[in-house]
Amino acid sequence: MWAAGAQTVWLAAGDSEHWGLTSVWPFLLLPLSLLPWVLRGQMNFPHPALQGLPQDPLSAWLDRLWKIALSLLVLALSLALSGPYLKAQYVEKVGRGAHVMIVLDRSASMNEAFANTGDQQARVPKMAVARNVLKTLVAQGHDDLMGMVTFSTSPILAAPLGNDRGFVQAALDATEAGGMGFTAVARGLGMALDYFADQPVTGARAMVLVSDGGAHLDGKTQDMLRAMFMRQKASLYWIYLRSESGVSLKQRLAEGENIDAYPEYALHEYFQTLHVPYRVYEAENPEAVKAAVNDISKLKNKPTRYLEPVSRQDLSQYAYALAWLASICLICLYALELKRWQA
Repeated sequence: MWAAGAQTVWLAAGDSEHWGLTSVWPFLLLPLSLLPWVLRGQMNFPHPALQGLPQDPLSAWLDRLWKIALSLLVLALSLALSGPYLKAQYVEKVGRGAHVMIVLDRSASMNEAFANTGDQQARVPKMAVARNVLKTLVAQGHDDLMGMVTFSTSPILAAPLGNDRGFVQAALDATEAGGMGFTAVARGLGMALDYFADQPVTGARAMVLVSDGGAHLDGKTQDMLRAMFMRQKASLYWIYLRSESGVSLKQRLAEGENIDAYPEYALHEYFQTLHVPYRVYEAENPEAVKAAVNDISKLKNKPTRYLEPVSRQDLSQYAYALAWLASICLICLYALELKRWQA
């Protein structure tokens, strides 16, 4: 009961949302801080006529200092043993960057190379190229909030939106296992957009889609995805990793040609109807992917506000430091004390 009562008093004296104590039993030692003012610990020397001694103001002040230092030592040790700490909290900071969700295609086609040519670099799997370049993008954006969703047949949240770079880097390392399944791009974009929901717009929002293929979206899915983009006010950047057999988005289809035969082209046409800023980067080799990522890193360099987590801080070290100062003061005063009467 006494512990609950002391905790209540302690919390009532401060803001419990920001700091706390690990234990309250050390406060039982607080009455000991009054002992120097009640008891006398100085040495006694016999003298035939104390009234004949002159007044010594310096000794009187040193005696008061001794009592204050001893009381302070007890108070500081009691406070240090109680383990005061500041709770983990978030600190708002302002920087330049954006809130970026990376949407990475992990379908089986990402295991293929850009082209079946003799060029050694062009034969590197697209997934490996995308992974290495995205790591550079993540390392550059110090003030960005970043998250990542991977998708094939189904989307998977690899890293939630936040400023933990290590989380996103680890998620990119996990893609070394290779891809599988089909390209469900709409479900991947939808999951990524959900992480902007219920969050204040404190900076530019960007979706970076890295994929080598397209998909046909039915009318209902198109309307739903368009509404989500407009509601979350997110820009879309698509790094299209074009395979040797893939269609070029830079060329228009011939008149009368069926667009359903080219899902990448159909997806590109649909993205232009989202009513949000949209840009496509068609990459046919690793160098083009690097150029696209560098371009995106410049575009998202805008003022942004974000919350940085601050871990719990132990405050007992300051109380121990105060106890050390009081102890040093007591040692010095003890050295000044008269040990033997000299007439």
